[in-house]
Amino acid sequence: MLVREVNLKFKEAEWKKFFYIDVGSEDHGRPSFRLWVNQKFVQEEIKDNQIKHYLRFPVLNAEIVKTEKGTLVLRPASKRIVYNVLVPCGYRGSSSLEVVDPMIAQVYLYEKYSSPRGNLGISQGAIIVTPFGSIKFKWERKGRLYGESPTGITTIYPIGREETIDWVEDVEDIKELSQLLE
Repeated sequence: MLVREVNLKFKEAEWKKFFYIDVGSEDHGRPSFRLWVNQKFVQEEIKDNQIKHYLRFPVLNAEIVKTEKGTLVLRPASKRIVYNVLVPCGYRGSSSLEVVDPMIAQVYLYEKYSSPRGNLGISQGAIIVTPFGSIKFKWERKGRLYGESPTGITTIYPIGREETIDWVEDVEDIKELSQLLE
């Protein structure tokens, strides 16, 4: 569910590199939105004499701000964390997610088509900005799942650890289950 690493692209102007990621992949590969990335979060790796730039999630001490013209920028900020999650859909199906904790999260939803027109399935993802701490979200997926669970609740911690409880529809189900199993 957690997208751990994303390759960055860049544009050069005035002898500077401006890094960005195109988030999502909708109709014919069009991105849902573009996110510009501050240089402090860019990581490099040299492989076969090629320099690869990437961004690793979750991003600690960061936030996303929107400029006056609507451009999204990932920049440093204290006591904030940015997650990137993607719920894979079933074959020829769809998926959805909803953040349940914390309630004050900024959520930027995007879609990832499994084929150019989305006929093979449409997965939903989100970039989530929260105060420092873990996130909990419930998810649902449809289509041919081949034994995979259709619903569940996932908790992701700032160190990148994930905990998923499958076949659960609501947070109240987890609370009731924990009381019955004590």
